[in-house]
Order: sequence, then structure tokens, then C-alpha cells
Amino acid sequence: MRRMTFLLHLFIALVVAGLVHLGGLFALPRTTTDDVFSTLSRWVTGNGIILMPEERVRQLRFVDPNVAIGVCRFDLAAGPFRVRTGLSETFLAVVFAREQSGIITSVSDRAATGGALDVVLATPEQLRRIAELDESGEAIEEIRVPSPYRTGIAIIKVLVDRPSGRANAENVLRAVQCGSEALPG
Repeated sequence: MRRMTFLLHLFIALVVAGLVHLGGLFALPRTTTDDVFSTLSRWVTGNGIILMPEERVRQLRFVDPNVAIGVCRFDLAAGPFRVRTGLSETFLAVVFAREQSGIITSVSDRAATGGALDVVLATPEQLRRIAELDESGEAIEEIRVPSPYRTGIAIIKVLVDRPSGRANAENVLRAVQCGSEALPG
């Protein structure tokens, strides 16, 4: 009888400990301020792309040091947000993220058309309005991405495949155009 009571108490303690552990794991991303997205967001001020120096990229945890990174802040309250870039000799990706929420979506250079990658991030309402403005039968060469969030950052990453390739990767990032666009009345 005592042994049965002990085993029951042990089982209950293990279940409670497991639930507390799982709760902590799920709460961690929402409570940390030291994630990559929050760190990059603190470095970005103003409009346009900000190039992250190689030393800063190497300081970021869980980030491949063999990438060149540029970051733009977006606020969809000002209108749809566009990232337009030429292609790199290596891999290029645009990642839209929200602080403490993780990645919204990402688009790689594989989706590029006409030698450029043109991505528009917008709210569902803004996307509906953009679709209304489209000419019928006209080919759409931009990638339109819906976002449930109004604010966040766009992280543009270019692979540096060899040490001498860093300058080329950073030149690709310097040429990136990113910013909000007003929808026509």
C-alpha cells in the first residue's frame, strides 16, 4: 500500500516536472531578448539597408559566418514593403522576421525572374488592393507575400563561398533597394 502511494506520488511529480519543462521550452522564444532577430533589429535604424560588418556577423550565435548580411526594417502601416535586388554569383535569400516571433517567411534567389529578385511583403488587405490594380493579362514578376504582422525586419543574406568573395557579396547587398511604397489612391 505504501509502495503504491509512493509510486503514485512519483508519477505525479514526474508529470508535473515534464509539464513545467515543456512550458519553459515554449515560453523561451517569447521571453528571450538575445535571439538573432532581436539583436539585428537593435542595430537597424532608419530606412534603407544596413550592412552588418563581418565582425558583427561572426558575433551572432547560430549564424553562418560565411554570409554577408544586410537588414532593413519594415512597417506595413506605411504601405507594402518591397525588397528588390540583383542576383549574386552564389546563394541569396530574403528572410522576413519579427522580433521574438521568428521567421515570417523567406524567399531565395531561385524564385527570381528577369535576373532580379523582387519581393513585396504586404497585409492581406494591401495584397487585395494590389491585385485590383493589376492589368488583366499582364505577367506579374514580383513575389507577393502576405504578412500577419505589420512590423519586423527583412534580412538579406548572400553566401560568401570564398574569402575573396566577401567584397562581391557586400556589393550585392549595397545595391539592394528596400522600403515602403504607398498604394495609389
